[in-house]
Amino acid sequence: MHNTPDISVVIPVFNAASYLPRCLSSVQKQTIANLEILCINDGSTDNSGQILQQFAAADERIKIINQINKGLSAARNCGITAAQGRYIFFLDADDYLHPQALEILHTAANMSHAPVVVGETFCNLCRRKPNTVVYDLHKMKPTIYHHPLSDLYRKRKVSAVAWNKLYRADIIKHRRFIEGILYEDWPFTTCLFADIDFFAGVPMPLYMYNTEATSITRSNWNVKKIKDYMIGIDYVYKYFSQPEKQHQWPLVQRCRIALSLKMVLSKISKSKENIAELEKFFKQEYLKLKQQKIISFRQLTLKSKFRLLRLLWHQR
Repeated sequence: MHNTPDISVVIPVFNAASYLPRCLSSVQKQTIANLEILCINDGSTDNSGQILQQFAAADERIKIINQINKGLSAARNCGITAAQGRYIFFLDADDYLHPQALEILHTAANMSHAPVVVGETFCNLCRRKPNTVVYDLHKMKPTIYHHPLSDLYRKRKVSAVAWNKLYRADIIKHRRFIEGILYEDWPFTTCLFADIDFFAGVPMPLYMYNTEATSITRSNWNVKKIKDYMIGIDYVYKYFSQPEKQHQWPLVQRCRIALSLKMVLSKISKSKENIAELEKFFKQEYLKLKQQKIISFRQLTLKSKFRLLRLLWHQR
């Protein structure tokens, strides 16, 4: 392997033994070979550690970093710090890649000189056959998007997740995910897309996203999840309070902050347990953000306005 890897693949691992062999095998089989595979073992208590050791013994590209359990954000941040590649790619341990995924994204990056290249995602893997198409790279032509924030939120050309994107290392080496919270992807991506002039996209499903895997973000709602969303909102607000970013804030407030509020209200309305506790805590957090003019009532959807007014009325 060359001294500098083309791509550092960062894989946070926490109790992922059921999916980890498939994930690691998909990276080993990539058609681009000059990779650094950074596996951050985030305090796993199952046999994920042993699986990592077995794969690392057979593939010198795999490097294991063990740490006490700190959560997904901290594991990704550890990977960013350790990464030596020209590009960085995030892969969750319960997902896997199309064999050509990294080569396609890397080729698109070289063709377009884009700081970020986005691939499409293939979901519902337990219900549908995975994408096995063999792509002809000679026919590939990346699409260039010149308005990153608008394309991210107003036009919805790309998702705010962190894991279906190839990042040029120099643009994210100084960035970090918010540690200790869930829903850490969207603040990271929002701030990043505010700082780039353009990005590239390839219309190919390359990332195999396992929707059937157990996920804490899809489990019942609680106060921590509301708090984590609010921490993300406050983080983004402070980022766009910088003088050079203030002109971008109205778009983020209108399209992303309102969307976050909509999602929280929807989750609360569908909660079957501890709804009184959730409503009380949300009201406190909402009033704080409203007082700071971070949240604008008029920018909410009609359904969100109804849910919010109903919640506030219940909490009088």
